[in-house]
Amino acid sequence: MTIKAVIFDIGGVCVGSPMAGIHRYEEQHGLPRNYINVAIVQQGEHGAFQKLERGEVKLVEFYRDFGLQLSHPSNKEHYKAYLAKSGKVVPTSIPDVSVDGKELFTTMMSETARLDPDIFLAIQKLKESGKFVLAALTNNFDLPEDDLKEAEAMGASAGIELRKLFDFFIESRLIGLRKPDPKIYQYACKTIGIQPQEAIFLDDIGINLRSAHKLGMNTIQVKMGGSKEAVKQLEALTGLDLHSKIASKI
Repeated sequence: MTIKAVIFDIGGVCVGSPMAGIHRYEEQHGLPRNYINVAIVQQGEHGAFQKLERGEVKLVEFYRDFGLQLSHPSNKEHYKAYLAKSGKVVPTSIPDVSVDGKELFTTMMSETARLDPDIFLAIQKLKESGKFVLAALTNNFDLPEDDLKEAEAMGASAGIELRKLFDFFIESRLIGLRKPDPKIYQYACKTIGIQPQEAIFLDDIGINLRSAHKLGMNTIQVKMGGSKEAVKQLEALTGLDLHSKIASKI
């Protein structure tokens, strides 16, 4: 089937990855690698992070609940199970963990203030070609309206720059759905006016890609630090040169 649309995740694809911020926070506070991510995932769809991305809670409430949930002792056992499943050494005990929800989230989102140059150029080239509908499909949240400095630190400017290039900008916070729920991909395809098989979807998170692939979408994983390889895969699917710089127009 002919490809008609290219759909991009934002955080970790078009801009820096919040996961890099998580790792930085863990290093700064002496926490085990991936402890926080395991704890976030373990909260399920009722976790503070998940609720924030569906637009169900405001930041102030989120900061409090986020910190409390990630500091809960039950996360230690989940982390041990993760290590065992990964074939890694499981410690007999893990010290108590205390997470400042606001500090962690600010550290995570500071990574998204940086546009990825390879992906950004690829989007510009796709736009220039006029051959594809371009869309963003992002799990996001309401930026602070009363603190411009805080909003800027969370990537506000990068988001504004990207919005100019997309024909559709689909946000979890506005529609009450978040990836990897299959309904959000169905919503995106209906909004764009395509079938899943007519789309290429780029994301950095495996579970999001697997859910999209099950519906028939063509998927590309953008691994941390691997945007150049992702662009090569996108070139193969679109038949376009997406890495040569755009000539200046005089």
